[in-house]
Amino acid sequence: MYLIGRNVKICAKTVFIVAILVFALPFNNNAQPNSSFENWSPEGSYEIPEGWQTLNFLSLLNPPNPISTFKASGNDKHSGNYALRLKTVYFNNNPLPDVLGDTAGGAFTGKAIPSPFSYHYGFPYTGRPEKIEFWCKYAPIGNDTAGMLIYLQKWNNFTNSRDTIALSRINISTLTEFELFQVDIAYNSLALPDTATIIFASSKDSSTARVGSSLYLDDVTFTGWVGIDENNCYAGKVKLFPNPARDNVTISTEIEEAENVKITDISGKIICEEKIQDYKVKINTAFFAESIYFYEISDKKQQVLAKGKFNVIK
Repeated sequence: MYLIGRNVKICAKTVFIVAILVFALPFNNNAQPNSSFENWSPEGSYEIPEGWQTLNFLSLLNPPNPISTFKASGNDKHSGNYALRLKTVYFNNNPLPDVLGDTAGGAFTGKAIPSPFSYHYGFPYTGRPEKIEFWCKYAPIGNDTAGMLIYLQKWNNFTNSRDTIALSRINISTLTEFELFQVDIAYNSLALPDTATIIFASSKDSSTARVGSSLYLDDVTFTGWVGIDENNCYAGKVKLFPNPARDNVTISTEIEEAENVKITDISGKIICEEKIQDYKVKINTAFFAESIYFYEISDKKQQVLAKGKFNVIK
């Protein structure tokens, strides 16, 4: 069951928080916060993935509640050094039983304010992606089910509230190994959003939530920008191999105007820029971390002609 409203509400024994109380933040870029969960910061007696809020702050109460979010590594991460693990726990000290379910485990882009208690969702975002992609594995207890929910929204000055531009959700069942999810984003408006909210839950429904269910997440990213890909007259004129890559990747193109290629990681950071010669360029990926990367091919005037993505594995 999903609850949607202006006030923060969490269905009994579920963590799918979908009320929209979003920070009024400056919209300076479209970078997703800590997409690969590599950056963590101390918060009290635990660590928290930067740019994401979890329910771990409830462990600071007296008596304390159990930790529900962990830094995963080793076989429990897909790429890089770390991943995010969400574990369903029982809150024996619930300060807001009418708002927060007793059995939950989850994370979302945003911030929790302990006093007065409230959640603020989302991060600044003005794109129209076609899909959200992420890698995950899931070890449920019983017939528990995990879930993902994403909102793209825009502030409406007339109604003094946020309009939903796009919405997508998906259920996640047992996965013993990391698997790539590619979820289409369903738009109901032609407007550009100003905020994106991503929510993951280790137990989605109150009827099946079980203590101990664990969801592992890594490399969460938007792909396939709507409006760019649709107008790309050079579709099919770019080839990339091998994909996935290890030590190098070659990008070849039939586009006469192609001059440069730029490689960025899932956070939007520029990794390298190379000049295209004889309709192709070879990129050394030996120093790249294992992850998803994006390329943009541009002409002499820096106009983007084509773009795409590839994986690097080690």
